[in-house]
Amino acid sequence: MIGQDFPKISIELAGLKLLEPNAMIGDIILFSTALFFSAKIKALANEHPFYQNWRLFYKWFGWSFLFGGFGHLFYNYLGLWGKYPSWIFGMVGTFYVTKGMASLWSNESQRNYFLMGAKLLLALGILIEIAVFLFVDLTLDQSKGLFVPTLVSGIGLIFSLVVLGRYYQKYIGQSFSSFWIAALILLPNAIIQSQKINLHQWFDRNDFSHLLLIVSLFVYYRGIKKADLSPLFKN
Repeated sequence: MIGQDFPKISIELAGLKLLEPNAMIGDIILFSTALFFSAKIKALANEHPFYQNWRLFYKWFGWSFLFGGFGHLFYNYLGLWGKYPSWIFGMVGTFYVTKGMASLWSNESQRNYFLMGAKLLLALGILIEIAVFLFVDLTLDQSKGLFVPTLVSGIGLIFSLVVLGRYYQKYIGQSFSSFWIAALILLPNAIIQSQKINLHQWFDRNDFSHLLLIVSLFVYYRGIKKADLSPLFKN
């Protein structure tokens, strides 16, 4: 179904009327995948901020989707309040990606400007999003609530994965190509969501997006694991 959504799947379990169990399943898979890669980064036993911040990204990203799954499943009881934590957590996750990638920048004063910009972007994003929660009626169109997190994450990821990723690929090592490739993998999400491309009621546009996100998590980790930071220390 393209251009419109299937009716939301509803089930009853233990007397509870639950919605979108397919979304909960996808979110649990994303949560588990993210925590798995977080543990893999820990196993690398490298204390450089690059690795530590990427590990924090995986944690915040994973928890954002677990909360998002519960927000879908218990929407009849939590309403829109069940979705708010996941939107905030997503922006925090992007902050740690930016912080991790910026930690490799050789010029300390410029690196501090990058970090300051990342903090400012996160703070503005959270403040504006809280204002949206309080003053905008999201009951008719929830996409208004997603606009700010999407914009904040888009700015942060384009800068950290594409701009810095391409730069590091040239001056540090080829493995950094994984980061901008992962960003390209996520590009179809814009079309899938805006055009409402739903392959099946049990595999709708959100599930399609989850699949691309899982692939991107793997590609991120591939770049992290293969990253050779020795040129930084030589300089």
